[in-house]
Amino acid sequence: MNFDYGNLLTRTFQITWKHKVLWAILALPMLVSLAALPFMFVYIFALDGNPSETAGTILGIAGILFFIILSIVSTVLYVASSSAVTLGVIRIERGNGSLNFMDLLKDGFEYFWRQLGVFLIVQLSIGAVFAVFFACMFASTMVTMGMASICFQPILILLTPLMFLVMGVLEAAYTAVINEDLGSMDAVKRGLSVIREHVWKYVILTLIIYIGTSIISSILMLPIFFPIFFFAFGMESNPDLSNQFPLIVGIFMCIFFPLMIAFSVISQALMKTSLTLSFLRLTQRTEDQVISLPENGQGENPHVDGII
Repeated sequence: MNFDYGNLLTRTFQITWKHKVLWAILALPMLVSLAALPFMFVYIFALDGNPSETAGTILGIAGILFFIILSIVSTVLYVASSSAVTLGVIRIERGNGSLNFMDLLKDGFEYFWRQLGVFLIVQLSIGAVFAVFFACMFASTMVTMGMASICFQPILILLTPLMFLVMGVLEAAYTAVINEDLGSMDAVKRGLSVIREHVWKYVILTLIIYIGTSIISSILMLPIFFPIFFFAFGMESNPDLSNQFPLIVGIFMCIFFPLMIAFSVISQALMKTSLTLSFLRLTQRTEDQVISLPENGQGENPHVDGII
């Protein structure tokens, strides 16, 4: 099958730019995490205030509960938003169905439990392997005072395409749940089957999107970091500027975080749209099979004349 990367990427940019509702949906989990930042700062300041033993214990339990609740809420929103965006891309390709923000969230939630099952299956199986590896790498690096990280670099280079393939399996399974009405386990098997058949197509496609967005991100973020660099050099010649450093950092964070969230949302939309379109194009039947019945009907079995 001829897989046209140029056509697919062009269609990906068209969908992502024209249907900005996909950006808004993908931004939901990030906005929740951003809203939690003030509580995290308050929690850190409370710990720095040398609380009593009882207060420290209460703060510790509250911090653990807050982290657990935030993780659950973020996971729920991620799966719900991912389901809605996948549904949106499929509707755009089919040319039917509402693309309204609330309609996509409501209709996408019908697939929520199966999508959550896909997420947990992939994360607790393939994702767990990467988690164990990175934990071992971190422990080895700490024990050897950083020397082990040099030995792990070639392995990290080899793991990068594998991490993209995990992303491809996840998105393929998400698409299979909606497009083919499969259960969680069947969708994961379907995703693995498609990725295995077209492994290099997915590796090349994800690398193009990742490298392209990384380059654009670096170009856009560089002007933002320039004032911080100049301010840091200026403090060496003028120590009085150090009193204004917290204010400068605060302004920088107010500008930096929204821009990073916006660019991260657009990058996710591009990656998710391209992977969804890839699955749809690689699994669609480009030609119909015509089944003909024998005219005499005397005990002959129907046969497939061919693909026209």
